[in-house]
Amino acid sequence: MKRFFASFFSGFSLVFLLMLVSSGSGGELTDDQKLERINDLYKKYRRSFPDVPDVSVEELIAMGRKKDVVLVDGREKKEQEVSMLPGAITSQEFEENIEKYRDKTVVVYCTIGSRSGHYARGLIEKGLIAYNLRGSILAWIHAGQKLVSEGKETRRVHVYGRRWNLAPKGYEAVW
Repeated sequence: MKRFFASFFSGFSLVFLLMLVSSGSGGELTDDQKLERINDLYKKYRRSFPDVPDVSVEELIAMGRKKDVVLVDGREKKEQEVSMLPGAITSQEFEENIEKYRDKTVVVYCTIGSRSGHYARGLIEKGLIAYNLRGSILAWIHAGQKLVSEGKETRRVHVYGRRWNLAPKGYEAVW
């Protein structure tokens, strides 16, 4: 009986370790596989806010050329301190000056798009025109776009946690 439990837990440990490695940092994935995982996660998250319109990185860039767009970072302060999209403002700054932005198109982002989707829904309920950035900051950098920190370009990105460590090669993921 003692051998059975030792064997069982040894096998369990191996299975658990394999599960951790396969769902871990994402380091073993190619950039294309990482982007596919970002898109899959976003599709899953999107089910909880299907009424919120979203835009791709390419659509956002085109939209910014045609409309008065305000880009809002819906992440926590510690994430924003690592890096943000150029020209973005924090959700705190947005909330403090919401009337200033009432006539603008608001695009919200976070790590992949879950928190920003919920935030955008709340803005829509307040009567604003709001979109969610599909794939958010991770899709942004996979599309070759820049990040900034304290006004300077950076290759660091806060990815919320190990599970979301899906930054492309050349980026330092922080969580």
